[in-house]
Amino acid sequence: MKFLVLFIILASILIFLRFKKKKQDKFTNNKVNKESIIDLEIDPKTKEYKPKD
Repeated sequence: MKFLVLFIILASILIFLRFKKKKQDKFTNNKVNKESIIDLEIDPKTKEYKPKD
């Protein structure tokens, strides 16, 4: 009986940790990828935006 209670406690802890890790991964995946950001500048002649060189 003691082993059954111990197994249930350990299983609940593992399930809680997995749920917490999935929630944390969801927030880290929502961050903006800094490599995909393109700096823009205004072209003085046409007054339009163009990528910085």
